[in-house]
Amino acid sequence: MSAANALIEDRRLRILKSLEEMQDRRLNEDVLVRMIAASGQSIDIDTLRADLTFLQHQACVSIEKLPRMHGDLWVVNMTGIGTRVADGVQHLHGVARNLMF
Repeated sequence: MSAANALIEDRRLRILKSLEEMQDRRLNEDVLVRMIAASGQSIDIDTLRADLTFLQHQACVSIEKLPRMHGDLWVVNMTGIGTRVADGVQHLHGVARNLMF
């Protein structure tokens, strides 16, 4: 695996772990960008949205698009599959495996 792929997979896991920290398993994209950046990976909104779209296609998250003045705000909800992937119970190609149980 290349270093670039490892970083992408790790970033996707960090997204799921960030959602898992919330009691309602829900965050908006602005908060997610800050949480991922605080974990040590730089990320912009376009990269986050690409990762969220990937995770949505894998049924790990659902995305609500709320209208606002300068484009939609994405609100992300974690699914049961997303929780299992974040916990390391289920493996998903394209997301780093959680090694901490």
